[in-house]
Amino acid sequence: MSSDPFRLIGQAAESYGITLSDEALEEYAAEFNSMLKGYKALEATDPVDEPATDVSEADDDLNALRHTFSLPIDAENDSLADLELGVKENIAVAGVPMTCGSAALSYTPETNATVVRRLGEAGADVRATTNMDEFAYFTTGETCAHGPTNNPVAPGHVPGGSSSGSGAAVAAGLLDAALGSDTGGSVRIPASYCGVVGLKPTHSAVSRFGFVDLAPSLDHVGILAESIDITGRVFETIAGPDYRDPSTRGMPTRGDIALPTDMEGMHLGVVDEAMNDAADAVEKQIDTGTETLADIGVKTDRVSLPTFRTITPALLATVGLEFAHLIADSGQVYGTGTGYSERLRAAIDDLSVEQLGDNVTGQLLTHGGLLASSGEQHYIGAQRVREQFIDEVEDALAKYDALVLPTTPTVAPEFGSVTDDEAFLRTVSHTAPFDATGHPALSVPYGEVDGRPVGFQIVTACHSEATALGLGTELEDQ
Repeated sequence: MSSDPFRLIGQAAESYGITLSDEALEEYAAEFNSMLKGYKALEATDPVDEPATDVSEADDDLNALRHTFSLPIDAENDSLADLELGVKENIAVAGVPMTCGSAALSYTPETNATVVRRLGEAGADVRATTNMDEFAYFTTGETCAHGPTNNPVAPGHVPGGSSSGSGAAVAAGLLDAALGSDTGGSVRIPASYCGVVGLKPTHSAVSRFGFVDLAPSLDHVGILAESIDITGRVFETIAGPDYRDPSTRGMPTRGDIALPTDMEGMHLGVVDEAMNDAADAVEKQIDTGTETLADIGVKTDRVSLPTFRTITPALLATVGLEFAHLIADSGQVYGTGTGYSERLRAAIDDLSVEQLGDNVTGQLLTHGGLLASSGEQHYIGAQRVREQFIDEVEDALAKYDALVLPTTPTVAPEFGSVTDDEAFLRTVSHTAPFDATGHPALSVPYGEVDGRPVGFQIVTACHSEATALGLGTELEDQ
């Protein structure tokens, strides 16, 4: 890249609408050269961890796993020593290829994500990366460049995405738990469709250092597991502040999670709009779940969130505009970014865009076009809707201990059936609202419809994951 100071300063002036005299241009060019000499001392390097060993491509019948490996992290305790875990393929494991489900990205990190390091230090056997929708930008598990993932509990139906491999691997017993990411529902949707537990923690409660963002203001690292107990144990291990992720500053330091032991007297708000939108059989299962909780003294009321149906389109606009901006900036988020990587920056800079899948290509082009045409106005408008909905949820959670609703309005759809915007919007319509607010949300399997699992979703106040897990335990015990 040319570093001709006169040309670069002239281009910057033009982009900012500043008129420069020749004399001013010479002055700024000299200052540019002086600054550049100092900046050259700031070498862009990445920390290096000992790479994983025995790395090989996975070959399971579900196409849930991408690579298997041995993780050479010395355990500091044995709190997770009984667990075999995986991580979604957008979470870095040193020495393991990380494509984010895309044929366009060629990248092998040299550094472990903070969550991977914390799991290893807790004695967990972190042994696999899991398949995912390309760049985490779909909800069915069908857009993975390495092939779709199959649903082990509902053959012929999608496993949900974008954390499709994590959900399927846990449901099939290949792993006890797996990390995923949730931007519009990508932990809770596969949890619902595959019949496992899925936790999206409070936004920024878990470090995203070593994670490849889709939309930074919405991305959460979450957990899919076979039980509430395992979910809670993994969460208390990975949560807490991380100096490498500035967005976690001020987050609570996690120790053992104390689940509430007495639910009697708790008051839940059942989200009216979500129940009305759900399929009748799904709504009936949620009603049955609330009756189960009523048996232990939990009270429930219907509650309205007026912006519930408006918030999901606003969130999808936010995702698209943030993703387009992120790719334009080579995957780096300036300011409060969740960890900077020169090798990832270079890999995204060298993205083989002609190998992107149709969905990501379309999203990138349309939202990139919107960015070039008053995109900031669209983004600000979406944030106004987001703020309104946050106010509604905060007001509701001031009155209720939790909000409950179906995780997804339907059970897992058939492969090839989510082909238009309306069908896609429906898959995220019950999960995306709480990515927009950042509140913790838990999906617990509760019953079936036509042989396919139903997810019961519990949303609590920020940093009140223990309340959601405690309520989930009561449903799990049934």
